[in-house]
Amino acid sequence: MEALPVILLSAILQTGYSISLFKAYERGQLSSVYPIARGSAPIFIFIASYIFFDPEISGKTFFGILVICVGLVAYGMVQLWQNRGGSQQLFFAIITGLFIASYSITDAYGVRLVESALAFFGAMAFFNRLFLFLYLIVLEKNFLPRLVNGYQHSFILGGLISFVCYLLILEAYQHLPVALVSCLRETSILFAIILGVLFLREKLTKEKAALVSVLALGIVFLYSP
Repeated sequence: MEALPVILLSAILQTGYSISLFKAYERGQLSSVYPIARGSAPIFIFIASYIFFDPEISGKTFFGILVICVGLVAYGMVQLWQNRGGSQQLFFAIITGLFIASYSITDAYGVRLVESALAFFGAMAFFNRLFLFLYLIVLEKNFLPRLVNGYQHSFILGGLISFVCYLLILEAYQHLPVALVSCLRETSILFAIILGVLFLREKLTKEKAALVSVLALGIVFLYSP
């Protein structure tokens, strides 16, 4: 029962993150919103962790985190400018980043308290889906008809992959500083760009090439002794 308040808080924050991301995508494009949200989150996490938990992070690790975050946010800002995005897109992207930081710190504390990533995630996910479903039913018009009409079997596969990936992140929280895990998590954009170029024949623009270089540099600093 000691972990229940943490589980509920995490579920509420995860629900807030989902809603904020919905609103951000309604006003902006994935290419600009997502990098800003994901790039700003580790910065917020590092600041909060340093103030409240005093994590043992070396100067090189901090510099690596900073390089990755600045690279992601700068890429998102360039995309925002190119897409002629407004201040609302930036606002919701930063709010989403704050939600990511908040639930990341809460989840790290919760999984260490429960001492089981699967048990914590299972309980939190139950309440999170319940809260999100209630929000969608009450505040989103024609949610169920839209869900039924747009349903694809790939949704289930995507959900399963997402579950396993976040379970691995929760496992990592038990052994590494939250800011470091969160920052490494955001480098998934690097692999998304590479896979897009290799398999989807997407164009490697100057902005993408610069982002790949910056993220690679940040990873080198994170892993350097």
